[in-house]
Amino acid sequence: MKIVQRIKADDGREAFVQRAADDGRSPYLLWLVWIAWLPLITPTFAGFLQSHPSALRLITTLVAVALFFGIYLWTSWHYAHRLVAASPLPEQAPAAVWLPIIVLVAIGSALVLGNGKEWFGLFYFIVGYAGSRRPIMRALQAIAGLMVLVVALGLVTHAGLVSTGQAVLFVCVIGGVIISMMQAITTSWELRVAREEIARLAVTTERLRIARDLHDLLGHNLALIALKSELAGRLLSVSPERAVVEIGDVERVARTTLQEVRDAVASYRQPTLVNELHGAEEILAAAGIAYRYEGDERSAIPLPTPIEVVLGWTVREGVTNIVRHSRAQHCLICLKRSRDAVQVEVTDNGTGVSPASTVQLQDTPIANGSGSEGNGLRGLAERVAALDGRFDAGVRPAGGFRLAVSLPLVQRAGTTVTIGPAAQSRPVAVLPSSDGARRE
Repeated sequence: MKIVQRIKADDGREAFVQRAADDGRSPYLLWLVWIAWLPLITPTFAGFLQSHPSALRLITTLVAVALFFGIYLWTSWHYAHRLVAASPLPEQAPAAVWLPIIVLVAIGSALVLGNGKEWFGLFYFIVGYAGSRRPIMRALQAIAGLMVLVVALGLVTHAGLVSTGQAVLFVCVIGGVIISMMQAITTSWELRVAREEIARLAVTTERLRIARDLHDLLGHNLALIALKSELAGRLLSVSPERAVVEIGDVERVARTTLQEVRDAVASYRQPTLVNELHGAEEILAAAGIAYRYEGDERSAIPLPTPIEVVLGWTVREGVTNIVRHSRAQHCLICLKRSRDAVQVEVTDNGTGVSPASTVQLQDTPIANGSGSEGNGLRGLAERVAALDGRFDAGVRPAGGFRLAVSLPLVQRAGTTVTIGPAAQSRPVAVLPSSDGARRE
């Protein structure tokens, strides 16, 4: 909801009010902190009217009450706007802070002296406004002064110990409530601003990292390509053989650069386990499949990046297969972590696959080499094997399908962990679902 309110005759302030409302910091909602106390005056005013006061006294009291609440509502409304400001406003002069309080105190005291102890309720509104002032020390001073004034008025009007004590207690309690509410509201806003700043800095840092990576990857190689292309152009007429060599170097550098860029993009797209767990919940809910998670997401923090990437791919692949092939109604994801290993398991109660079809890789060494990265279960099995892990996929005895990956937290000596282009592939069974589709 957009709110535009003109406080002063300038367009800048109008823009500020709209931004504050869009940010969830509506001055109307904050104003409720002061409006909420208005019903407290109802019994006092009703009792005054039932006492059949004289015309002069009635008019005087009505004018004083109207002036009191006019100042109270106007000053609290403006103060609410100051509090929701998107950027800090200039500090108010002491006169602007204390003058409304002094006027309210004067009117409230006059009504108590003229009409009796029943009008002590006006001081509840005064303390509600004074207690909201920042900083807190200023508010505490105002509340203490009001409590002393209520005691003095009680002695002058012979209000009695009970009535005076009750008024002092309400002033103290309302002042404390207002201070607590304002502290909670401002702290919440400050935390929100801090979170937004952290997110902005994270995005900026990531952009700088990507820019730095691209500069490191492309800067030198593109300069080399430009230089060799220019040299080849000059050699075409005088030494075609050397020009062919230079063109060959240009092709080699271009292919190398292309592969480096692909590897960099692949690293940017690597999933995280926590994000994949949240994503699994959303996609299963959208597919109408009941989801249950067993484990603690803190088990995924901290994990070595290669291990977290493989576990994230496991959750993604398992959930994707469930949605596409299983016809399941329930899905269970378990995350277990011990001192030496971490395991993620994705199971469903769908139609499953043939019991004879299963995939299992355990302690399978994968030699480093070039090759294309596999897709689906085949690629996942290769990733697991590259980390000396265990990969199980197949039908469960009770029905449904089970995909489980267990990875050691400590890699064997001499093992090189590479999450990118897959190492030499090894035969892995590809599981058909009961409807004839292939789980890949």
